[in-house]
Amino acid sequence: MRAPEWIQMGLTVALALLAWTRRLELRRRWRIALLAGIAVAAVVVARFAFPARVSGVVRDWLPAALLLLPYWQAGQFFRGANPRIVQRLGRADERVFEWMRRHGLRAIGFWWSDFLELAYLMCYPVVPLGLGVLYLWRQREVADFYWVVVLLASDICFVLTIFVPAMPPRALVIESPGVAERGNLRRLNFALLNRGSIQAITFPSAHVASTVACGLVLLLYVPAAGVAVLALAAGVAVGAFLGRYHYFLDVVAGAALALGVFLGCVWFR
Repeated sequence: MRAPEWIQMGLTVALALLAWTRRLELRRRWRIALLAGIAVAAVVVARFAFPARVSGVVRDWLPAALLLLPYWQAGQFFRGANPRIVQRLGRADERVFEWMRRHGLRAIGFWWSDFLELAYLMCYPVVPLGLGVLYLWRQREVADFYWVVVLLASDICFVLTIFVPAMPPRALVIESPGVAERGNLRRLNFALLNRGSIQAITFPSAHVASTVACGLVLLLYVPAAGVAVLALAAGVAVGAFLGRYHYFLDVVAGAALALGVFLGCVWFR
């Protein structure tokens, strides 16, 4: 079995076991177990149900399809926000916004807000596109390393989210300088979050962590693409904060976590 497969199976199964140690409704426990079963079944099918050549390609791409399973599992643990955590995160945001106002730092024009919304939206396709870049540049042999870095950065966020229950700041009345309250891109982001998110933040921000991790790996093997993705990751981070999708501390912690995971994986490798 490949390292990314062990990570994805191991984490989903571990969360399924953790669910039985927490005070959760039975239906939540079974949902978590079902998601773990899907992960295990998908890995087994990809490994044994296809010819070797096809199986190799399927297994390269499978982590992208399974990436959000532990995120949805973590969502089943969420039973309401911790007021103290929300208060501390909100206070940090207020200090940042106050500093921005004192220095006249505001998003300039509607187009800038739309750009940040687009950057935030792009965090979803950028991870599989990163693998596509490795394929195009004939670097397929580092696919496992790529996924180890991205999965660890994302999965740590999902696990910590269980212990840092907080509502997203867009649900609070904390004004953000320059947020586009209207616009098709913002409406699209809200629609995706309303239908596919767990209605709680990930702490640290998995959006930021996954895109930064993707960019750092690409920087090693396809430097031009790595620079482009890291620039996008900066847009994701700023958009996540100013768009009130994440708190300031979420964003900073996500970037720091991705950098730490990347450096640790490089050292270990």
